[in-house]
Amino acid sequence: MAPTSDLPENAIVNNRVSSRQRTLKAGRIEVNGHASTFDVTIRDMSDTGARLLLKAVWSVPEQFDLLVLNPNSGKSDRHACRKAWQRGEQVGVRFID
Repeated sequence: MAPTSDLPENAIVNNRVSSRQRTLKAGRIEVNGHASTFDVTIRDMSDTGARLLLKAVWSVPEQFDLLVLNPNSGKSDRHACRKAWQRGEQVGVRFID
């Protein structure tokens, strides 16, 4: 007999170490030693990662820096990231710094 689950078939299992908080922040993916940048919207964020929304579909590199823009404080935070998944214009990342 197959194991049963209380989850619906299309449920996404959340394996995150820390829960993400919904946000709407501007960010920038930086590659090639910060020579190439791509604007993104940060939709969810936690201490260990984030969910990004790209402006167009393109294949995000496996590792890059994410610049989180904070216009209210004038400071920006930079995180080294590893791509965890990508579905079209959405990208899940883990912070590796």
